[in-house]
Amino acid sequence: MPLQSAAMPHVQVSRFAARSYELDSYRHLNNGVYLGWFEQARLDWLLALGFSYDGFADRREWFVVARTEVDFRASVQLGDALDVHTELLALGRSSVRFRQRMLRGEQLCAEAATVMAFTGETGSIPIPADFRAAAGG
Repeated sequence: MPLQSAAMPHVQVSRFAARSYELDSYRHLNNGVYLGWFEQARLDWLLALGFSYDGFADRREWFVVARTEVDFRASVQLGDALDVHTELLALGRSSVRFRQRMLRGEQLCAEAATVMAFTGETGSIPIPADFRAAAGG
């Protein structure tokens, strides 16, 4: 089944601040931290719709990252306050495509494209009906 555009325009905004131990030797936010922040922001998006990773696991369903691409646009420094905007772009049969933008004010610092997939005990499963309905698909 081809990916369908999501009808729900919900954009979740999560706030972060760069801490000293998250910086690299260049005094920039370490690239691994971006992945953690993007992951937390996707969880915030999920929670805003009334779901959680634990809730899916309790149902023997897992929502896992299949692919992430990050484009770094501007460095992040100690103390910078950033907003990560997370939105659903498309729903497939078992996969969900997200777009995320990390902003310092109006300045784009990074953006990510992530595909997550629903899996069961034996492999991929269709997107659960309750999730699809809540996500606008």
